[in-house]
Amino acid sequence: MIGTIVTDNEGNPIDGQGKKLSPSAYNPPDEVKKLFAKVQQDYMTAYALQHRPFQEFDGYSLLVRSRMDQETFGAYVGAEYVPKHKAWRWKGRKNTARNKLIGILAHMIAGMLYPFVYAKNEENEEDKDIAKVMKILVEEHLRKATYETKFLYMVLSALVNPAVHVEIEYVQAMQRIKQRLADGSIKIVEAVDELLSGLNLNVLPIDMILPADFFTNEVQKQPYYIRLNRIPWDLARKKYQGKFIIDGVDQFDFVEAGKTRVMLAGQENQTLYDIEWTVADVGFVQEMTVYYRDEDLETTWVGGVFMGNDKDIYNSNPFTHRRFTLIGKEWMSIPVYPFAKSYFEPIDPTGRFYYGKSGAFKEYWDALGQDRMHQIAYDGTYLDVIKPLFMSGVAKVDATVLIPGATIGMPAGAQVTPYQLGPNLMGAMNMMNQEVTDMSNSTQDKIMEGMVEKGVTAYATSKAENNARIFLGVFGIMMADLITKVGELTMDCIIAHETVGELDNSVPEALKMRFKTFLAKGKEKGKDITHRIEFTDEYMGRQMTDKQVKDEQWKIYDKEGGVDSDQRIYKVNPYQFARTSYTMYVDSDQIVRKSMGLDEQRKMLAFNIMTDPRVVPYTDQKAVVNEFAIEAYGGDDPDKFKSKGDQGAGMLGSIMGAPANPGGVVPTNQELMAKQPIL
Repeated sequence: MIGTIVTDNEGNPIDGQGKKLSPSAYNPPDEVKKLFAKVQQDYMTAYALQHRPFQEFDGYSLLVRSRMDQETFGAYVGAEYVPKHKAWRWKGRKNTARNKLIGILAHMIAGMLYPFVYAKNEENEEDKDIAKVMKILVEEHLRKATYETKFLYMVLSALVNPAVHVEIEYVQAMQRIKQRLADGSIKIVEAVDELLSGLNLNVLPIDMILPADFFTNEVQKQPYYIRLNRIPWDLARKKYQGKFIIDGVDQFDFVEAGKTRVMLAGQENQTLYDIEWTVADVGFVQEMTVYYRDEDLETTWVGGVFMGNDKDIYNSNPFTHRRFTLIGKEWMSIPVYPFAKSYFEPIDPTGRFYYGKSGAFKEYWDALGQDRMHQIAYDGTYLDVIKPLFMSGVAKVDATVLIPGATIGMPAGAQVTPYQLGPNLMGAMNMMNQEVTDMSNSTQDKIMEGMVEKGVTAYATSKAENNARIFLGVFGIMMADLITKVGELTMDCIIAHETVGELDNSVPEALKMRFKTFLAKGKEKGKDITHRIEFTDEYMGRQMTDKQVKDEQWKIYDKEGGVDSDQRIYKVNPYQFARTSYTMYVDSDQIVRKSMGLDEQRKMLAFNIMTDPRVVPYTDQKAVVNEFAIEAYGGDDPDKFKSKGDQGAGMLGSIMGAPANPGGVVPTNQELMAKQPIL
């Protein structure tokens, strides 16, 4: 948080010991102070929303609800003081809710997809080639950003938290490199850190992203966002030192570890005060970025110090993340929040509420009931096996007596009676089983978790599969929307940063621009190939006939190495590439099919149908085998499984009843049809 300030009876700011605070040495221009006051007020509004109870969260606040759901997922027990006479009571929790959520996570990981791309040019015509290039680049950039690993945490965050937020940012990190020269001296140079630079995909904790309005669902319609980060002071120095100079002073000189700034509300002179951040953040600083999309204003504050351009502050600090779009007849770059959001299930039937219902929230009460019954059954069994003894006579009996194995001292001649309260352990067990059934009905059955019990019928299995399709179907739609938004934000970064050329100093006599070239791994008909994408200006502004276009395509084809080559070359006009309208989309049904393993079943079913003797005469069997058998299951090099020449077709003719064909002549459909019985 920015920080809070305490005042005395006269309204003067004081510290924790009651001493008056002195004004901060950080004294930026008045325009920066005014912006700071606005940011501070907006932050406190968003902060209050995070701590305000909402009916949608069962009367809890966002952060409390999130903590409760995380405890449900983690089967959290915690440590607390327990009186000695109650120490025997069982405090453990069952992992049933966690297992259910992990089971859903495993299914969704299997259904991981990259976004598909549709493109149309300025003439409003579909351009499949440009769409393919963009899809390759999006996949390659996401892959380098460890998308496959991050996808796991994206799904897990949606299952456990009221929402999952994904941030897409393009980073150009610098590093110092020490080079030893010929004379033995060391030269230190600044260079781009290739390992850290490029597209970053961050899954944000629930308390690090503060929306302005909890009743505006769509990200891009929020009035503003505040993105918080807690970073070491040394890291902040590497990022900001020497970058922002105001009146000849490096603004990072005012950043102190463990401290921040605050301004008293309503102060006319707008004085800033230094205050301690928190006890736990002694060596850290708060990095806060505030986004006002309607004003195209993005500002960053480190330890309460402004890190940006102070000249015409409202117009010289535009959004970093931008999207090219056609407005009227002009292509313009518009500001876009760099966040994508989703959740497990909607919580508001009208779709207004910003957050959703997590899987852990959905399981909360059933899991709590099961844990309570489990504790009762455990304690009852303990008492029943190791019975306390009751003795008749005069003695003081209190709660400390009811302890397994306890013996109470009594007068001579007292009657000894063992514990015989007859706990209804079977009732507790039945209640536990009912809670497990309820949890299965609200998420997924244990059959879908891979825990199949003896005697489970085919009907029960089918019912469990249908139940899983229902819940994975809803969750699949939510994840499809998240993947789509992540793809769109990735596309923005590619257009903004990868299509820009640099002046080629190696050709001084001709001011030639040098553009980037990308190599990306991919698959084509089951075979591993390399995509080479070359952005070039050699076609820019040229009017080419159809013959010239075909000639260029043949040149590229020859450069690739022909039909058997494992390389595909694309030469792309960066100007035209950036001025193409793209649409991202993800098939939620495909996510569900992949997550449940139905894709493989569909392929096998299609193969069986298309190789049925009654269907064979109407299909190209070589294409069927290549598509559904060899390319699907042929590994990295399916070509090695394909027959050479027409041997396969000849064998197919023999199998289907055609005469021996030593010359390898492929029988026609009519010839094969003549050999088939008429049905």
